Amino acid sequence: MKRLPKNADPTRTVNIVLGQDPAVDALHGCFRLNNPKGDAFAPEREVEIVARSGKKNRVSVPPALRVDLSADQKVVNTGVFHLEKIGREHATMYLLTMRAGWNQTFVDIRRMIGLDKHGSFVARLKGPDFDIPVATSSVLPLGRNNTWIGMILVHPEARRQGIANAMMQACTRYALEQGKVINGLDATPMGNTVYGAVGYVNSYRLWRSVFELAEFADKSYDRQHVLAMQAADLPEVIRYDAAAFLERGNVLSKMFADSPAGCFIYRNDAGVIQGHCFSRPGRIRAFVGPFIADTEGIARHLLTATAQKLLEDPANQTAFLDTPESKFADPGVYVERVFDQEKKPSGHRLSATLKPVRDFTRMYQLVHYTEADALVNRFMQSEGLRKDSARVADFRATMNRAVANYTETLAFMTLEREALQPKFWGITGPEKG
Repeated sequence: MKRLPKNADPTRTVNIVLGQDPAVDALHGCFRLNNPKGDAFAPEREVEIVARSGKKNRVSVPPALRVDLSADQKVVNTGVFHLEKIGREHATMYLLTMRAGWNQTFVDIRRMIGLDKHGSFVARLKGPDFDIPVATSSVLPLGRNNTWIGMILVHPEARRQGIANAMMQACTRYALEQGKVINGLDATPMGNTVYGAVGYVNSYRLWRSVFELAEFADKSYDRQHVLAMQAADLPEVIRYDAAAFLERGNVLSKMFADSPAGCFIYRNDAGVIQGHCFSRPGRIRAFVGPFIADTEGIARHLLTATAQKLLEDPANQTAFLDTPESKFADPGVYVERVFDQEKKPSGHRLSATLKPVRDFTRMYQLVHYTEADALVNRFMQSEGLRKDSARVADFRATMNRAVANYTETLAFMTLEREALQPKFWGITGPEKG
C-alpha cells in the first residue's frame, strides 16, 4: 500500500470503520489495541487523528477485533513484536506524520524511503488473527559516510511499550553496521530522552518557525547575483554545501528533482556560489530549507527571492523555517523538558514576522568507551532484562561499535557548533518536511 484510500484517510472521511475493509484495518489497526500501559480499548471513540487539525474522526471497532497486550511486560519483549523493512508501508509512515502534526507530503515520504530502500522500518504487532503496523523509523544516508535518523513515530495507542526505544536501537545498529561515522538527528523534546538512551548528546538548539511570505512581497533583491537553481548548478551546489556542512549530494539532488522551481543560488561577480536556498511544498505549509549563505546580506536576498516565488501560488501565505537559536536577537528563556516553551526567542535577523513554534535539539551519537557500559546497564534496568538476554547482547555490541566514531563525531560537532553554524539560516535533515 502506497497511498491512503479515501475511506482510511482522516482528512477525507469522518468515519473510520474497522472490520469491513482490509486497507482500513491495516492503517488503523492501532485502535484494536487494549494497552494496559496506555489507552484502553474502546469500540467507539472520537479522535483528532490529524494533530492540531481541529477535526475529530469517529472510529468504530467491533469488540471481536480487540487485541489485548500483556500487562506483565512490554510488548517489545514478547513474540508479538516484529521489526521489518518498510516495504510497501509508505502509507503507514504518512498517516503517522499526520498524527504527529508533521508537515511531510507523500512525495517527501517516497523520497526519504527511496534514499535507502533497506533503511526504513515498520514495527508490527502480529498474532494469529492480527497484523498491526504501529510505528516507523528511517536511517537516511547523508552522502556515503554519514546518516540522519528520523521518522521515529509510534501510534499513541501503542505507546509506553518500549517501541520507540526499540526502533531507535535498530536504527543505530543499522547505521553502524553500514559503516556510517557521523550519525545525527534533530530531536523534539519528547524524543530527546529516547535518543539519549542510545548515546546521543545535545549539540545546539534550533526552532521550527513560521513567517509571513507577504513580508517579502514588495522587497527588492539582487537579481544579478540571485538566480533560479538549474540542474547544471547541482554539482557545484553540492560541493559548496559539503564545505558548509556534510556531503549530502544524494539528498540535495532528490530534493531539487521533486521541487526545482523553488530553489535559488547566489553567485558572486566571479561566478562562485556563496549561498543556496531550497523550498518545497508541505502538507500544512511550504517549507524553506536547507538554506545556507556566507553572509546575512546574501541570506536576505535568497529568502526574498524564495518567498516571492512561493507567493506565486495563492495557497502559500506562510512558510516554515527551521532556524538556529543563534539567529535571534533575544534567545528567550529555555526550560528543559518542557514541550511548549513560554518565553521563546524573538527578533529574527532575516524576518520581522517570523515566530518560533517549537524547538528541536541537534544531537549526535557520541559514545566514549568509558560510557558504553553505563548505557548498557541503564538499558537493562529500563527494559527489565537479564544480562544474558539477546537484546542486551545486541545493545552492548551496538554501543561498543559506536565508540569507534567518537573522535570524528566530536570533532565535527565542535566544528559545526563553533564555525559552520553562522552560515546556517534554514536547517533541514533529509526527513524534514
